Amino acid sequence: MALQRIWINNTMSRPEDIANHVLNRLNIRIEEDLLLLDEIVNARGALIHECSMEGAEARLLIGPGKPIISVSTSNYINPYRRRFSIVHELGHLEMHRGNGLMRSCTKLDIQELPAGNSVDAEQEANQFASAFLIPARFVERPFAENAPSFDLISEWSEKLQTSLTATALRFTRFTLEPVAVVYSFQGKIQYFQPSSEFTELGVFPDVNHPVGLNTGARMLFNRKEVSRQWHEVRAAEWFRENRDAFDRGDTIRELSIGMPNYDAVLSLLWVHEPLGQKDDW
Repeated sequence: MALQRIWINNTMSRPEDIANHVLNRLNIRIEEDLLLLDEIVNARGALIHECSMEGAEARLLIGPGKPIISVSTSNYINPYRRRFSIVHELGHLEMHRGNGLMRSCTKLDIQELPAGNSVDAEQEANQFASAFLIPARFVERPFAENAPSFDLISEWSEKLQTSLTATALRFTRFTLEPVAVVYSFQGKIQYFQPSSEFTELGVFPDVNHPVGLNTGARMLFNRKEVSRQWHEVRAAEWFRENRDAFDRGDTIRELSIGMPNYDAVLSLLWVHEPLGQKDDW
């Protein structure tokens, strides 16, 4: 990997554009290059420093010398989370270096949440980290050409050393299928990320409401075993009622996996057949 230190134009429009620009400057062409975070940060003119922290997971300090990205040594931060935190701070360095000398980022700031409109610097840094660690140059083709599955998502999660959740959310960016990733916590839907094809259907998982009683996700929250394969469920178990978008008897495919350490479930929802053809309300 031929590394160069070349700062970029901060007026570029989107975090993903900026992440891709940095990847090009670093001449990253194979997945293994992305695992060399110390070398990457150094090539961008900064240093990584590990230390204990209170009230923060990572910090960016811009002083008279090289900028320093500090990352917490807490045992509660797994290696994938550590990588995301470092690149989150790198995103601040690339995009917000003129906005202050120090940034301390908490667990709430560094989030692998669905990408939306960039409303603040923390969200921009999160989007940068996702696009940098799971770049289109490596995942766009396999995600677009293969059917939705957690096997595919897990394969790339391991290759790129990114969390399953972050990789699944990125999958929705490139798949050509009407798919949504849903994250549920303690039995309630917390958020979802749809593919563009899913968005066009006009159906929406019922955020802040309990997962459906007859879903694989509910079974996992009830500590029951669920096979890691697609299951047919009624659309009404997952979506807010919308008689213009789907019918009472319509079904979709659900594939859910439990994350018991977080009391959470990650679900893939796949609308594999047209909705709203029966008018059976």
